[in-house]
Amino acid sequence: MNWRDFHFLRPFWLLALIPWMLLWMMIRRRLGSGSWTEVCDRELLPYILQEQDAVTSHRSLWLAAAAGLLAIIALAGPVWERLPTPVFRNVSGLVIALDLSRSMDAEDVRPSRVIRARYKIADLLRRRLDGQTALIVFAGAVFTVTPFTDDVKTINSQLSALTTAIMPGQGSRSELAQAKAAALLRQAGQRQGQILLVTDGVDVPKSLPLVEQLGDYRLSVLGVGTPEGAPIKIEGGGFFKNRQGEIVVAKLRPEQLRRLASAGGGIYRQITPDGRDIDALTRFFQHQGNQAGNPQDSHLLLDNWLERGPWLLLLILPLPRESQAMDWRDLWRTADQQAQQSFDSQQYKQAAELFQTPEWSKRDLNPI
Repeated sequence: MNWRDFHFLRPFWLLALIPWMLLWMMIRRRLGSGSWTEVCDRELLPYILQEQDAVTSHRSLWLAAAAGLLAIIALAGPVWERLPTPVFRNVSGLVIALDLSRSMDAEDVRPSRVIRARYKIADLLRRRLDGQTALIVFAGAVFTVTPFTDDVKTINSQLSALTTAIMPGQGSRSELAQAKAAALLRQAGQRQGQILLVTDGVDVPKSLPLVEQLGDYRLSVLGVGTPEGAPIKIEGGGFFKNRQGEIVVAKLRPEQLRRLASAGGGIYRQITPDGRDIDALTRFFQHQGNQAGNPQDSHLLLDNWLERGPWLLLLILPLPRESQAMDWRDLWRTADQQAQQSFDSQQYKQAAELFQTPEWSKRDLNPI
């Protein structure tokens, strides 16, 4: 037993020792003869104090006090033995980068690319059991929506407000999103991490060189849209047109996205009507998290303490089960003293029931 590790799991229960001590003092004063033996002859004590078996009373008192003390200590939870339990925790961070460029308003996937992308992010967050997650958005510039957090509800609460209209400038600068995601991972002290681009297109010549700067961070891509594509609706009606006045059809180019994900050491998945895309990404992130770092990084030792308190309660079981009802007044006055008070108040019937001393109980309590 290592006494240096001794402590109470619930030390606030020790405050119960204060009322326990006060009650102990009152009961002891009530049942014991106290200092009366010092000022009165022993022959007079039976007429002053309530007759009782002093030995039995004191023994019951000590047993009751011991039972109360053991119960309080047991509730406080005394422990001194540590039981280390290895518990796995995914320490790999994930940065989700959502494309909010104008092409994400295309409706080749219903209700639109950006709305479906938000649904998929929400599904991914629900399946992410551990690890910290951050969310950024990008178009012509990149912005942090939610820094690293393990509270997925915080990120979910922001998703519905993410539309292409909130971006101050248009474009699809995925390379800026890659750099920002890597910076967030480094600032959070993540030696290994995952970056997920949720986009419908990337500028490969600009994005590929930055992959080499990711180091141990892996880049995966969720492609949103279809190769056939769809025109881009604009507010007020109509469709987005280029400078030549032609309607722009935003097409998904999966080969470019797959090439970028492969270079980044991640995986590419195209958005699906069911959950196969998110299933694959979740498995990949979880596997990478399991493999990240060394055993000291990926396994934590949680301190489980072997609680000894319940064993103390077993000591209470053999105690005598005899009990006596005690009124609050019993703590301050003997039965004869209470009877005398009733007699003085002309409550003769109650006085007759309370008197314990034979000489008093035989007297005529009816003054008439």
